[in-house]
Amino acid sequence: MTDPTARICVWCSSSEDIAELRGEPRCGRCRTAEQTIAAAREFVGLYGLRPLGGSLASDDEEEHEHRVAAREARAILNQTRSETPPRAKSRSGQRTASTATKTSAKVAAVKPQNDKSGVTRPDRAELAIRAQNLLTQLAEIEERLAVAQQDSGLSGKAKVSDLTAKRDSVLRTLAALAKANRALEPA
Repeated sequence: MTDPTARICVWCSSSEDIAELRGEPRCGRCRTAEQTIAAAREFVGLYGLRPLGGSLASDDEEEHEHRVAAREARAILNQTRSETPPRAKSRSGQRTASTATKTSAKVAAVKPQNDKSGVTRPDRAELAIRAQNLLTQLAEIEERLAVAQQDSGLSGKAKVSDLTAKRDSVLRTLAALAKANRALEPA
């Protein structure tokens, strides 16, 4: 390599113990920190736990150790950063413009369909069918929840949390259907 910039760490500009990590030259300290964070992300992803972030709250000692190690590694990387990498403004600007164009196209396409004279509301039969489908879904969730609650590991706790959230969502939707059904009753 004749490029002198390739001999320094892209993160902290150090020239000691340089090796490739993810296709970029990194020093030993930055590689170790990156690998610690990657290991914590892998652990969190493997067990379906909430992503790494500001909180160290955890249900398990091993999870807590990974979260603490990742936080410390992130702090090391942030302290040693030589300069903030430039943001890809052109790409985000293009994304924003592209999203705005798509959104305005969708709104333009939807406006004629949302004409108040053409709006149809579901009748009682349709509400009953939707409610029956939701009750079937709720029964399946309850069965899966009972099985997941027997697993005391981290994956079992994650499944219980996920299934409880789904159950709550179905219950809210059922409540909304009941409210819509009441609105259809004659005054």
